Amino acid sequence: MGFPPISSAAQKPQWVPRNEQTSRRFIVTGANRGIGFATATGLAALGAHVVLAGHEPSESFSEAMDRIAMETGCARDSLSYMPLDLRSLDSVRQFAKSWQQRPEAERALFGLINNAGIAGMPGVSPDGFEMCFQVNYLSMFLLTRLMLPYLHPVDGEPARIVCVSSSAHLFTLGIPTDEKYLRQPGAGFFSLRYGESKLCVNSFVRQLAKRLDSAQVQAFAVHPGSTASGFWSSFPAWAQRCIASVAQDPSAAARTSLYCATESKLLSGGYYAGCEQANASFWLGSAEKSEQLWLKSCAWTGTSPNSILPK
Repeated sequence: MGFPPISSAAQKPQWVPRNEQTSRRFIVTGANRGIGFATATGLAALGAHVVLAGHEPSESFSEAMDRIAMETGCARDSLSYMPLDLRSLDSVRQFAKSWQQRPEAERALFGLINNAGIAGMPGVSPDGFEMCFQVNYLSMFLLTRLMLPYLHPVDGEPARIVCVSSSAHLFTLGIPTDEKYLRQPGAGFFSLRYGESKLCVNSFVRQLAKRLDSAQVQAFAVHPGSTASGFWSSFPAWAQRCIASVAQDPSAAARTSLYCATESKLLSGGYYAGCEQANASFWLGSAEKSEQLWLKSCAWTGTSPNSILPK
């Protein structure tokens, strides 16, 4: 999500997903509606097995899976649901534990699409962090670290990690690393907190790509563009109507996630918008700040700063 309100991608030929993903397994967070639903639908249409993850009632995910099967013609049993609440690091750990308990043949993962996010929310998380930072970044950081052992190449194609960022990451005052600040409640979308959380996402993707063998696993940050979706549900009704009148629909917004999840020969660690590489914030050029964020995120989540895979 983010700026500009009308995606520039609408002015040029649109990329269309064509690469078959038959029998490849993907996790898509926040997949019961909006961009996540469109991403899951696109992957299912290409033949993938898709695990829809999120914190809303299981009935909403069951309805989403029924719709995906109806719209794509995919087998209903190629879709499944697992609960995941990014407001809680314990929920992320439970998700990873549940995944580890799946039958061995169902653990192998080709793609992790970190789609879920919020514009802002009052208060702090159960872990004591500002909500945008926790949901949009810190829990995503932990989920990715815990799922790395299950990500494997298929047919010579490296596995994919796609993290939804935003062009809002361009409008910040730098990578936040001060713990006292990050544990204070924020003011939502029109504060710096949303953009800062997405800047952290971009920093993480770059740090991850540095540490991974790109022939095995690749990582990307993507800007979907402003979208008429439930992302804006905390906004006043009049604002939601204004946004809907100019924003793209979720299927258009999902294209860049699908592009990075299914296309070959992309730059791991890159930031993509409109299905092409885009310029990211100059703040990401601070190796010191990026390394500080990595080390502190490892400490906050209980993951190793050195070994990329959990022991």
